[in-house]
Amino acid sequence: MLTFPQSTQVNQRIPLEELKRQKVDRKIVEQIKAVEWAYKLAPSTLNLAATETIKEVTVLRITLREGVGSWRQRAVIFSALDVAIRSPLIFLVFDESGDALGVALNLKASSGTVSGDSLLFRLFYTENEVTLPSGVTTLESFYLHLAASISGLSLRPGETLRALNERHYRLQSLRDASDKLAKRIRNEQQLNLRFELAKERKALEQEIALCQFSNA
Repeated sequence: MLTFPQSTQVNQRIPLEELKRQKVDRKIVEQIKAVEWAYKLAPSTLNLAATETIKEVTVLRITLREGVGSWRQRAVIFSALDVAIRSPLIFLVFDESGDALGVALNLKASSGTVSGDSLLFRLFYTENEVTLPSGVTTLESFYLHLAASISGLSLRPGETLRALNERHYRLQSLRDASDKLAKRIRNEQQLNLRFELAKERKALEQEIALCQFSNA
């Protein structure tokens, strides 16, 4: 789980009633046990310059109730909070027993605009260890590098928030298509059709590899 510098700590509990006042759906709020404003990433706390795109990032520590198990369920919750809270968000996700579940974000500019047409499928989420970016000078670069790390990608030279989001979505779509083909291959009885499907899947896997490269 991510740990940010002490200078960025806030540790302020956000009442669930406040989420309702911000028009977060009651059924979504019921899936949340607690929300805490954990860290404030800003020029005043992190010694990184603001940009027009990213002026401040809010880090929330969110504890989910038992039963919110799938990433799709969690994506709906995170997306609802993203709409309710204007600044870009990073979620540190825990279960009711206090065990860390993962780190998540939906790429969003400080204007409040969420990148992508579908919030549900634009979720950057990982259950793996993530380290904080180093050698960056702006909050935007920090945010971009962190998002790329969460999704297992390396930033390409000059890559923007929108471009990273589009590549991430493309990668997810390719992986979904590859998984579906793998299932079809396992269930296909005719050898010639299995061979053709395998060729199709190999082409997808090559495209997936290219999509992940930082210099493609």
